[in-house]
Amino acid sequence: MPLRDGYAEGIPCWVDLGTPDLEEAKVFYGRVFDWEYRDEPEAERPRVTALQRGLPAAGIGSLQDEGQTPAWMTYFAVDDADTAAARISDAGGSILLAPSDVPGAGRIAMAADPTGASFGVWQAREHFGAVVVNEHGGLNWNELITDDVDGAATFYGQALGHGVEVSETAEGGRYTSFTVGGRAIAGARIKPRPDLSNRWDLYFAVSDTAAAIDQVRSSGGGVLYGPSEVEGVGFFAGFTDPHGAPFMVVQLEEEID
Repeated sequence: MPLRDGYAEGIPCWVDLGTPDLEEAKVFYGRVFDWEYRDEPEAERPRVTALQRGLPAAGIGSLQDEGQTPAWMTYFAVDDADTAAARISDAGGSILLAPSDVPGAGRIAMAADPTGASFGVWQAREHFGAVVVNEHGGLNWNELITDDVDGAATFYGQALGHGVEVSETAEGGRYTSFTVGGRAIAGARIKPRPDLSNRWDLYFAVSDTAAAIDQVRSSGGGVLYGPSEVEGVGFFAGFTDPHGAPFMVVQLEEEID
């Protein structure tokens, strides 16, 4: 599988987990994705980089406050974090963390779209994002679930330069893809239940969805759904980790470059 060597502006480039128990998370995700880990001693709080084939795939860090909700975060590549933060504000979003340097890595800002879905932007320096994607243990897709898809499309178009493609689903609904350079790089859909928060979900590729379900169950996680097949794409399942952070997996039917 080809390895990434960088990301154009607007493409999801990294994901990381905030968790109340870093060691437990390392064990859980190591079992599910066969990850190994590299400590990041320069970080402000305990964190590790998850490695697949010895290369960066994702991050896991300890939550700063006990009251924070465990969750995965999606980061979009930007050429300039300060300029991106200004665009986000102008488009109606909120800046949760003003642009700041991450020594030895890049420049970061955290934000929320007008419906409250949080995300990050990342200006690469020494660290550009995930090297391993679209294979077992690597990020495959990022999807916004929201109560306002059309509003989200307008916001992310203004804030991150995303184009929009709308297609019909097999069930007769519609699916919105965000595009960069004419290529779909993320998706958006109406959230399946009104009690869910507006948020960015993420999908990791796995070699076997059924095996992932067994591993999640035996490792203390929960199964939200699956396995379910999307024709032409693959077999999906949704999970929560032992602390309730949701994530999804897909067993791809075809390799993706």
